Amino acid sequence: MENNFKQRLFHILHKPSPQNPWARYVNYLLAALIVSNALFVAVETLPSIGVPYRPYFLTFEVLSTSIFAIEYLARLWVCVEQDRYSQPVRGRLRYALSPLPILDLIVILTFWSSVDLRFLRVARMVRLLKVLNMANFEQSLARVGTALSRRRELLIVAVVMMVLCIYASAAVLYQVEHTAQPKVFSSIPDTLWWAMTTLTTIGYGDMIPITPLGKLCAGLISVFGIGVFALPTAVVTAAIVEAGTTDTRPTICRHCGKDTHQPEFRHRSS
Repeated sequence: MENNFKQRLFHILHKPSPQNPWARYVNYLLAALIVSNALFVAVETLPSIGVPYRPYFLTFEVLSTSIFAIEYLARLWVCVEQDRYSQPVRGRLRYALSPLPILDLIVILTFWSSVDLRFLRVARMVRLLKVLNMANFEQSLARVGTALSRRRELLIVAVVMMVLCIYASAAVLYQVEHTAQPKVFSSIPDTLWWAMTTLTTIGYGDMIPITPLGKLCAGLISVFGIGVFALPTAVVTAAIVEAGTTDTRPTICRHCGKDTHQPEFRHRSS
């Protein structure tokens, strides 16, 4: 009886089917709570609403957090129905350390924190993709992760080049502008802010070179930075494109009978 209930709950929480009415009801309820939490975080910041209606917001927060906590524990309990989490202790621990459960646990625990971390409730919006089962979220996320892993060396090189470019730009502008503007470009760490805003083409305007050489260097740095910052973007974009074209349709393995292999998977001959 218990195993039957656990399997039914597993299919509601982990593998919802459009043909399962309970799965639809539960997922729509969770989606409504997630969206409501995100909206209430914004509405609470309005003094004319947040202050007088604070008790109502708090009641809703307690109710929604309790529901999410129950749902988290239920997911943790039934996750062992999946092959990769089949071990009672290690399987549940492995599931708890995966990205979405970690996000859920952090948001739940922050409710009892003395620090105001309500903004973290907005992070639950990511779960809408999972709750609504849009585009096979877990499979898509795994494919993107695999594609990024194949390009990790190139991605590391691109990020290192980006960091070096920021530091070198800050060092150059500090040397050029410090004498003319000692209070603005007071140190290389302070100038790092200018380098980051310039190379990302934001340019807040709070730190501006005024010397001819400083302006020339700033212009060259801006042009050079466009190419440097485009490298990580290109690597990530290529990984996403590769993930979108990878065939991950389940294939029943004639050797072991499982359907968790990639189509190109082959067993090693013993």
